[in-house]
Amino acid sequence: MAKKNKGGLPSAFLLDARLEEVLCQLLKIDSAEWSATKALYASGTAWSRCVIPKKKGVRIINPPSDPLKRVSRALLTQMLQGIPVHTAVHGAHPGTSIVTNARVHAGFAKAFYLLDLKDAFPSVDRARMRANLGPKLLTRVSEATDIDPQESQRLVDVLLELLLVEDVMPQGFPTSPAVLNIVLGPVDREISRLLREETVRENVTYRYTRFLDDLTITTDANEIPKSLRQSIRKVIRHNGWTIQRTKLRYYGEAPEGDEERTTKMPEVTGIIPHPDGRLTIARGRLNRFRGIIHGLLKEADARLAADAEALAKVSVQMEEDVKVFAAAGKTLDPTLSPDQFYARDWPLTTEEHDLVAGIVGFVGMVYDGDLPAIIRKPYLEAKTRFRIGMRHLSGGRGYRVALTV
Repeated sequence: MAKKNKGGLPSAFLLDARLEEVLCQLLKIDSAEWSATKALYASGTAWSRCVIPKKKGVRIINPPSDPLKRVSRALLTQMLQGIPVHTAVHGAHPGTSIVTNARVHAGFAKAFYLLDLKDAFPSVDRARMRANLGPKLLTRVSEATDIDPQESQRLVDVLLELLLVEDVMPQGFPTSPAVLNIVLGPVDREISRLLREETVRENVTYRYTRFLDDLTITTDANEIPKSLRQSIRKVIRHNGWTIQRTKLRYYGEAPEGDEERTTKMPEVTGIIPHPDGRLTIARGRLNRFRGIIHGLLKEADARLAADAEALAKVSVQMEEDVKVFAAAGKTLDPTLSPDQFYARDWPLTTEEHDLVAGIVGFVGMVYDGDLPAIIRKPYLEAKTRFRIGMRHLSGGRGYRVALTV
């Protein structure tokens, strides 16, 4: 547990003026932002808590308040993104995405092993973060400043504190996906080494990628042996992670009674990689996407036609959204104020806009303009009418929204 002084401020934040100046220079923030961030921590308002229902249980999201969000983004760009991650990483890393992750396996894979880590973000506690990330941050601080080792460690303690909520890594902070990629490095390296040894021994090629907490192992052979699958799970467990058993999938040849085997066409983070190199989305999911987009288009029509009840409902929601976003200093669109964002020719709530933007962005990236007929018309209408651009997909949030429906 983080130590705090009488005012509720984490003890790590108690720096002298010179070290505070070095911290601000390190993160490329001004002293006013740092002072405001400390005030948020002292008042207990540095982040909020949102509970989002899942199919089983709930997901806790802790969005940071401004200016902590700006400080977090600075920490991400100035410190975390400079730390190397394994070549298997796709997602929350420049030049990678849910599509690049799936593309590695398209035109290659005949057998698939798909794993998902259970509660990956909150599994990164203070001890794990200090052990895995601490030394890397210390190297970064030492190389970027001229302060002595003890002072560098004090700044590392501050940076680690900025990555935690109640001693675990939160979902909702801009920094969390990048931290997850770094602390999962030992798993990435051990699985890659295991597959390389199997390749040498059996003369069979394997490929491994990870999109945040989703792991994909494929081969150009017809089978991933059960013994190898057991070894992969052992690597994950021995590194202190838990596998989500309900999402464990193996597609390939297997002996009778193999409980992991499925005959369902494998999806790599919601995308089907085909032997001919194509990427597609399952028809059932495309049908759901089409239905959602069509429903939102019809709903917008009803509201604009002055359906009194529908229009009143969305107007109240818009007003609440504007108040919440304005109070937190957040932006719905980089080019518009919250009031301007809603002063347009379509009445959608923020949640509805996030949903349709996620679907449009996800479909667009997978098909890269060559849209299937089943969704082409509603896709193009929604993209134009709801003014959806790539900015709505920053951080992969749109993909996650789309894949939950």
